[in-house]
Amino acid sequence: MEAFDRRDLLKLSGLTLASGLLSGCLADQQRSGARDDAIAQTTEGPVEGTLLPDSIAFMGIPFAAAPVGPLRFRAPVPAPRRAQLLPAKTFAAAAIQPPPPAGLYGPEPMPTREDCLYLNVWRPRTSGPHPVYVWVHGGGNVAGATRMPVFDGARLARKGIVCVSVAYRVGALGFLDVSGLLGPDYAGSGNNGILDIVAGLRWVRDNIAGFGGDPAAVTVGGQSAGAKNVCTLLAMPAAKGLFRAAVVESGGAETCASADRAAEMARILAAEAGGDLQAIDAAALLQAQIRFSKRWNRKYPFRSVVDGVHLPQLPLAALRSGAALDVPLLIGTARDEIAFFGPNATRDGTVVQADLANMALDRFLPIYAGYDRVMAQASPIDRRYAALCAEEYWIPTQRAAAAHAAAGRSTWLYRLDMPRAQAPNAGYSVHGSELPLVWDKVDDPLSSYLGPDGAAGARLSATMHAAWVSFIRSGAPQAPDLAWPRHGARTRATMLFDAQSRTVADPDAAQRRLWDGAEFDFR
Repeated sequence: MEAFDRRDLLKLSGLTLASGLLSGCLADQQRSGARDDAIAQTTEGPVEGTLLPDSIAFMGIPFAAAPVGPLRFRAPVPAPRRAQLLPAKTFAAAAIQPPPPAGLYGPEPMPTREDCLYLNVWRPRTSGPHPVYVWVHGGGNVAGATRMPVFDGARLARKGIVCVSVAYRVGALGFLDVSGLLGPDYAGSGNNGILDIVAGLRWVRDNIAGFGGDPAAVTVGGQSAGAKNVCTLLAMPAAKGLFRAAVVESGGAETCASADRAAEMARILAAEAGGDLQAIDAAALLQAQIRFSKRWNRKYPFRSVVDGVHLPQLPLAALRSGAALDVPLLIGTARDEIAFFGPNATRDGTVVQADLANMALDRFLPIYAGYDRVMAQASPIDRRYAALCAEEYWIPTQRAAAAHAAAGRSTWLYRLDMPRAQAPNAGYSVHGSELPLVWDKVDDPLSSYLGPDGAAGARLSATMHAAWVSFIRSGAPQAPDLAWPRHGARTRATMLFDAQSRTVADPDAAQRRLWDGAEFDFR
């Protein structure tokens, strides 16, 4: 081999050094580029998220000013602008609420505070524009949080969807009409929790393009109280134009309070608090709320209010009259919703007033007596489950679907029938069972316990997740090997999700007919 002289060595060294410097610069640029990918601009200022393998997560973004001090019991106002970069890498504290069961929101304790109006965004790594799914959590309007592990928006981001989960005030701070106590400036305060969701949707409209989302392709969805709140949005003029489709899982359009009933609630709770509701410590207010709830004669007293300010009429009435928003609707329940809460203490099927959300006991009992005939072979426990599920979820859901369809709006109705094979809730399809299926979380132990398990659950998850993704993208729930016709008031076409999913006309019609003509309280 020919020997190098000194000049050759110097040339080689220089090339090597230059190559190293160039490689270092490229690496710096790549690192900088990766960081730039995780930065988004909002109307309030820049935010920095976390790069995930196939998405970017932005957590704890304020979408409204902290509703504290003089803003307590007020409608949400825009968040202040900021010049500095906001690290958006962890969930914000949840709304003030009773301590949740251990492990429900993950292994760590869940912080709560009055300053709670934050949202989270998961976006695909691609530029878009992508359809957007805005999620409203449940919790009886007294609890719940966006941090529940099953609400993992990264799973939707993998499918090219920008997912947003929105927090809102719950309990007295979100659903107490204090205008009779604090004056007319607080008119409409019974709907502040709903107005928080509207503010979140407005933030999405104004900002989601910066996260790769299409503000003209927003679907809003919710489960349980979140689903009932979505039904309220359908009847609120302030929500018009903020979404193009809606998903309602275990909700209904009749769990509302009249203005008079809301005023009565406020007077009783204020007396329980024994002080100025505007000045009382949030923790003391929460304890007063808990004591009040034990005295109230309906489940879930904190609900949207037909106040004539923000909500002109009962959402079901708006659906029936055609005044509700003209958007495609995917709506349904689980078959055995109430089994989630277990049987009554004596296991004899007895129902008391505190079990009922929508009607007085004396009007429920004649209907309940009919279950002895139409479910003669069932146990008292199962008859109780069926009747209470109908009173709170299945009948309100069927009525909402029929009304929306009768008004000429595209409607798809489902019922999840597949039960769990193992404890908890073995043999039943309970409240929340659809969540791990539609969120594609059956492989996550922190989520899978909610719904159907095993290989059958995984197969059903593939079908339901695909149908929900299709609905978010196009406004129609399509999936391989799934023929799901629209619901009609006469056909009552209902998709029953099970090991062999199928469409049935008017499932369990004998039970449904027990409720023909029954009116709920609107209390």
